[in-house]
Amino acid sequence: MAKTIDNLMEMFSSGSESTIRYLAFAEAADDEGHSGVAKIFRAVAKAKMYHALSHFRAAGKVDTTPENLKQAREEESYDYQSACPAMVQAAKAEESLAARHSFEYAMSVGPTLTRLIGKAIGNLELVEDGSYFVCPVCGHIEFGTPPAKCPYCGVDSSRFVEVQ
Repeated sequence: MAKTIDNLMEMFSSGSESTIRYLAFAEAADDEGHSGVAKIFRAVAKAKMYHALSHFRAAGKVDTTPENLKQAREEESYDYQSACPAMVQAAKAEESLAARHSFEYAMSVGPTLTRLIGKAIGNLELVEDGSYFVCPVCGHIEFGTPPAKCPYCGVDSSRFVEVQ
């Protein structure tokens, strides 16, 4: 069964990466005026997402909600505390401004993500009347209403994505 779990996790990783890659391709196609191609990329991305979810579940990687919350908080904490700082330094050394900004956004927003996850730990009956708003550039999250401008990247509130 170990080989099967390894195979499932390999396909989970591949499908997860493909999903995001195809969404980026869809954005590029939209920007270039190829709406039909963009739609195909979004449909294929959705299919790959469902495949990845199936592989992840079949590998037994979905636990109870309390355990999932703990894992999510650990992963987010690791990203902004350990992974991103070194990546920012590497991007600086290689003079890659876009990569540096990407890592800095993740590092800056990481504590917010961790606090949000922490809010649900020990509070599984949490009721959230209202929506979250996510910045499409840096991932900053606000509850209720988006800020006039994102405090991290300056994106206008009209670009925030509502999550209900």
